[in-house]
Amino acid sequence: MYIVDDPTLALIARFVGETHDVNVSDADFLFGQVAAIKRYVRQFPVAERQSRALQWIETYAQDYRQQWQKRLAIQALAQARCPDCPLAGGDRSAPCAVHERWLELLRRYAANEMSGQEYIEHALELLNAQKDRLKVSKIRCHLQCDELTIGDD
Repeated sequence: MYIVDDPTLALIARFVGETHDVNVSDADFLFGQVAAIKRYVRQFPVAERQSRALQWIETYAQDYRQQWQKRLAIQALAQARCPDCPLAGGDRSAPCAVHERWLELLRRYAANEMSGQEYIEHALELLNAQKDRLKVSKIRCHLQCDELTIGDD
């Protein structure tokens, strides 16, 4: 079961990650949710547990599903590599520095430390900064190549 009902997370999953390859069944989600309900109702007398379980479902089921989806997306995206990463450096197993910073933003979003709007703003700032660094590197490379050509004369 992997139904993204968070618009920001849905966008991330579609454009960044290969979350369609995540091997999680409906049963995994349901067993986890049942375990959470059982932990919750243990604190109540046996006679109240049925009604308290229904109360938990009414109150917490949607939040549980959303948090589960966020955790699952982060796990999948943490292992992903940017296919066009200019910082790959030959090591195809570890994420680049930009990916690491982006994952930290994603973790903060998933932990509700920032809103979807804040996440998007910070992610775009990160991408723009990297884009500017790449432009500077490209210009520097051209200047160095030009210096070598001039010096050869």
